[in-house]
Amino acid sequence: MKNNLAILLGATSLCASVFGGFKTTEPAYLDAQPMADFDFEALMTTGDRVPMTGATGSEEYTMVGIPDASGIYVDPVTGENIMFMAHELTSGTTSQPIVDGDTYIGSLVSRWVLDDDASIVSGGLAHQSLYMENAFYSPEPPKAGDGTSFTRFCSGSFAGPAHGMDRPIFITNEESTDSFDAQGPQSVAIFDGEMHTLPALGRVVRENTVVQPRRDRYTVVVSSEDGGFPSYVYMYVGTKARRGNALDKNGFTGGKVYVLGGSNGDAGKNASTFTDGSINVEWIEVPNAASLDASQMKLKADEVGGYGFVRVEDMEFDPQDPTRRLFVATTGGYGPNRLGRLYEVHFNPRMPWSTGSMEVIYNADQIVTPGGSIQDAYTGPYYSVNGGPEVQPEYTGYNIDNGTNFAVSIDNIAVNDNYIVICEDTNSPANAVYAKYGRNGGVWTLDRNNDYAAKFQSQFNLDYVEARDNVSLSAGRWEATGVIDASTAFGPDTFLIEIQAHGTDRTNAPDGMGGYLSSSEANTRFAEDGQLLIMRPRL
Repeated sequence: MKNNLAILLGATSLCASVFGGFKTTEPAYLDAQPMADFDFEALMTTGDRVPMTGATGSEEYTMVGIPDASGIYVDPVTGENIMFMAHELTSGTTSQPIVDGDTYIGSLVSRWVLDDDASIVSGGLAHQSLYMENAFYSPEPPKAGDGTSFTRFCSGSFAGPAHGMDRPIFITNEESTDSFDAQGPQSVAIFDGEMHTLPALGRVVRENTVVQPRRDRYTVVVSSEDGGFPSYVYMYVGTKARRGNALDKNGFTGGKVYVLGGSNGDAGKNASTFTDGSINVEWIEVPNAASLDASQMKLKADEVGGYGFVRVEDMEFDPQDPTRRLFVATTGGYGPNRLGRLYEVHFNPRMPWSTGSMEVIYNADQIVTPGGSIQDAYTGPYYSVNGGPEVQPEYTGYNIDNGTNFAVSIDNIAVNDNYIVICEDTNSPANAVYAKYGRNGGVWTLDRNNDYAAKFQSQFNLDYVEARDNVSLSAGRWEATGVIDASTAFGPDTFLIEIQAHGTDRTNAPDGMGGYLSSSEANTRFAEDGQLLIMRPRL
């Protein structure tokens, strides 16, 4: 919906809408294709300023860079649209999300209030006090000079009453071994303005963690490992306590951890030996998972028979049947999976930790085959997969002219009843595809009502940013990420999506005095450029 009234506020790069919120005046960082089914509208760009939620004066909050994990819900009391946004900053990267406020270090999560047209009403930090599980640790997030901080909060998800939770909970994960503590990367839950670590889920280089919607006594959480080949898919099963604190009552303590593996005649299979069709799977317990560090967890998953994927990037339960089906996306990039795959895992709805099946929805290596000689980007280490040594292969390429332009290097997905939205990432084989077809990485959809028919919906608006910031950007440089279904807030088949504009710092970010910050000042405050957009069906 277009605004009927827009008022330019000096050099703030924001415009006021009739709904009372703000929208950036920067162009969308995604260009819709001429025959696209969706339009892309920019909502907020790194450096934009909005009122700080709950402020009593003129305090402002700004969007810092590297937006990633996101979640949205409609507050049942206030009716407000609440969006969470994690910023995938490394443990040593500083940022200043509160204008003229403290400098924070490492990853953090923002909380935005959006109006019904998706304009930004206000923003602030989603968390203050920090807990190591249930033990109080600090009254505030890590700040510059602190000895510890979180690293690379990557994908995440929202869980609420529909998932069996007793309150709104946002979950995100560290995706790097340079983590908050020596045990390795962990997941965190944010609720009631607090951040709690979730050690019971185990230490894993996670991309995403999703809670299965169910209304019984179990909390079922599935997470994806983005840790080379092999990477594993894990399940945590906890039991909700009738009494105790929020983590206990929502089942995030004291549970068991399982790893997905082949079963019966499919035991021992991995991404090398299962490339299409369907296999039998089971969930295999990882003993004492909460006590293992990240390296031990990976080795134990292999030892018990986990299925080795190549970089599991994202996953979502099927909203049509969430207790039975889960979509799993891998980005690939080397070895047995060069261009990415989309799987669907089938569960036992009453006992999801028992047996099931897994099928390949599509294998991009069998659709698109990039030409040329491209060495694997991955240098190791390689772990033995299900008892067999894994040798780093050399990628020599295929004749791309025999293939088809298609979605490759899946980074993030969003699923609703009608579409699967796919965000592409970069790697050497994927970049060959982009070069062959003269396009950037971008956003695709699969039509669930038409046998998963694929359509390229948009690519990155590099030309505008290159001219604005006087930089040169390669086709695979940026990432579309954090995509989520936003239909409950903004209408059927709407999605929120973010851009990580790697390689540039915005040169027209407002300085609050009618001018602009320099690119070095923007880098110091925001770390990197980025943007939040809404993806609406084209009328």
